[in-house]
Amino acid sequence: MLKHTHHDFDTDQPGKDSYRLRKAGALQVMAASSRRHARIVETPDGEAPFAELLASFDWTHLDLLLIEGFKHQHFPKVELHRGAIGRPLLFPDDPDIVALISDRRQETRLPQFDFGDLPAIADFIYARLASRPISRQPLRLLAQALVDMPGQNHGDDARLGHLTQDAHGVLQVQPASTMLAANCLIETDPAGASIVCGERIQVRPLPAWIP
Repeated sequence: MLKHTHHDFDTDQPGKDSYRLRKAGALQVMAASSRRHARIVETPDGEAPFAELLASFDWTHLDLLLIEGFKHQHFPKVELHRGAIGRPLLFPDDPDIVALISDRRQETRLPQFDFGDLPAIADFIYARLASRPISRQPLRLLAQALVDMPGQNHGDDARLGHLTQDAHGVLQVQPASTMLAANCLIETDPAGASIVCGERIQVRPLPAWIP
């Protein structure tokens, strides 16, 4: 997560040694424990460049980086808009915006979501991830079963499926067939439990999946 915030934010605590050292002139202070570490960097000459902030992450351990703010930078964005606040919409003038979350329907061809529609928002983001190379374990998405699927009793942990996305961004899946090309693997219970229509289940996209 990368979040843009106000000028004088501070994660340190007055009275701590690290706080006193920073006030004495240390430009970089790191606090580390067995569970986490954090580095605080003073930037007296102005905000660090966006590219420098991105480069500071360990990308070998990232599947997804969420960025809040930095609206003038170029990256795929989801606009959050509350009509009561009275601010203008950004998407008409920002081609980097790929979806809109709002409390009011807007005139746009962009995918739109309500603030409470968390499963559909997550599915939309997952679907965009699925179109990019994954360097580690296979990407798993959550999809809604469109039909009942009987359990498999021969110990298989996956079956071929056909993955689609409805107009609201919700991922949906059903078994592949001669009419529905396989583009994912539906993860199943090796013990043979059935899948019920409407249940949200895990799927693994195949290269044929195009969101």
